[in-house]
Amino acid sequence: MQNYDPIHRQKMVISLYCFSGSGHSRAIADYLAKQLEITVEPLPDEEMEDRSEVALVVFPVYSQNLPDPVKIRLPKIKAQRFILIATYGRMSFGNVLQEAACFIQGRVIAAAYVPTGHTYLSEGNLFEVEQLRPLLEKIGSDQAITLKPFPKNIFANFFPNIRSRLGVKIERSEQCNECGLCTLNCPMKTMNNGRIGHHCIRCLRCVNSCPQQALTFRLSPFLKGYLKRPKEERFLLFLN
Repeated sequence: MQNYDPIHRQKMVISLYCFSGSGHSRAIADYLAKQLEITVEPLPDEEMEDRSEVALVVFPVYSQNLPDPVKIRLPKIKAQRFILIATYGRMSFGNVLQEAACFIQGRVIAAAYVPTGHTYLSEGNLFEVEQLRPLLEKIGSDQAITLKPFPKNIFANFFPNIRSRLGVKIERSEQCNECGLCTLNCPMKTMNNGRIGHHCIRCLRCVNSCPQQALTFRLSPFLKGYLKRPKEERFLLFLN
């Protein structure tokens, strides 16, 4: 597949942001960055001074909700137009795109729900690159789109972070040398050299980035059973 033609975006200021714990969202962001010949930026901690013409934002769905780091940082991105890409682990995506649109300062010109590997399962990056092409072709558009609402489980908003902490236990082994990398990488600023804080959202960035492989996780029997359910495979694009 050829890269997105840079002629179509000449003189256009494009930014690409990503939040990813397990790496699935990052894989999509890396692909888009390669096509656009730009770099992937983390979601900003501080409100930005410069305003992009187009901002692409890639983020995962957690328990049918926006992760807290995304909620906090989305309003800090300054752009005239947005392309929102929500990845989900083939269980349920809730109504996340419409909810994300409420946090941005700009109009949404394209969006997608992209099924990929689940954070808590040993699955690779399952997305098809050709399916993302229409998003790139919308970069030059000024037209805002209508995001279709989707139903959420009635319990989805019931303490999702607490439910995640009950379902997933992160354990620290003697291999930990307290290098501080997990503390540095934690999006919730709740890790302390392998020791889990009370605000952990179980994104598993610490587990996946530990150079000593000193952090592991265990799933509760209930969550194991839930993850055996039939998978949702829908790839949904919103282009108009």
